[in-house]
Amino acid sequence: MWVKKFLLLVSCSLFIMGCQQSVKEVNADKLGKIVDLKTGQTFTPVQWLESVASQQHLLVGEKHDNLSHHQAQYWLIDQLNQKRKQGALLLEMLRVDQQPLVDRIAMDFAKYRSNLTASLNWQASWQWDLYQDIVQHPFEHQYALVATNLTKDEVSQLLRGAEPLKGYVSTDKKVKQQLADIIIHSHQCECDANEPHIQKMVEVQQFRDRRMAEKLLKSHTPNILIAGNHHINRQYGVPKHLADLSPNQKFTTILLSDKNHTYTQADSDYVWILSE
Repeated sequence: MWVKKFLLLVSCSLFIMGCQQSVKEVNADKLGKIVDLKTGQTFTPVQWLESVASQQHLLVGEKHDNLSHHQAQYWLIDQLNQKRKQGALLLEMLRVDQQPLVDRIAMDFAKYRSNLTASLNWQASWQWDLYQDIVQHPFEHQYALVATNLTKDEVSQLLRGAEPLKGYVSTDKKVKQQLADIIIHSHQCECDANEPHIQKMVEVQQFRDRRMAEKLLKSHTPNILIAGNHHINRQYGVPKHLADLSPNQKFTTILLSDKNHTYTQADSDYVWILSE
């Protein structure tokens, strides 16, 4: 009986392994299409790649748990790295207090490769199998990996109360209202946007976006920032902070979504439509 159970367990394990999809191994033909939200023109990923290969700052969104988004991101960073010498990859998924760990690993990647999650103090809330190949790419190809997120202590301090964020474009009343609406919707609460705890959460989101913008401008170019779609949105995300910090800085945004998206040119330069 135990033999049958063992064989069944092995068979199930192999089935699960066989069903797992790789972020790294994907054909460009399976990566949907990209739409220019200003003109409505549609591109294949290969066609679109040519138009952004010269961009110094590329901001790429995602839905964090969507496999196809990570496949598209990996394909993009790998293809761009083959066309040009990449300067930096910036990730929302790494807090700035993890940067010393990143830098230590970069000095001797072979030493840490087998136990990268522990070496990075990777947060379990970010699904490692979706991010592993993306995180490893800068180490493997010897360009900078940059942490962009706030530390836990910084978030706690902001929630207790801190000096308001300075800015003009990014701190506009409409921007804050949009962020409050998103927070209320995501938490499914019957709250008013002006309630103190909602405003503190807006403040945290804005400081997080400001930090990403600062890191983007200070990092080696050409660079790519990967973060959630809300952070990349031109109406209320990192682009608003770039407008405050460096008004003449050019950059390109792309949001990842599906065919049912409602994005317009106010939200992004492009939307990458993926099936999953």
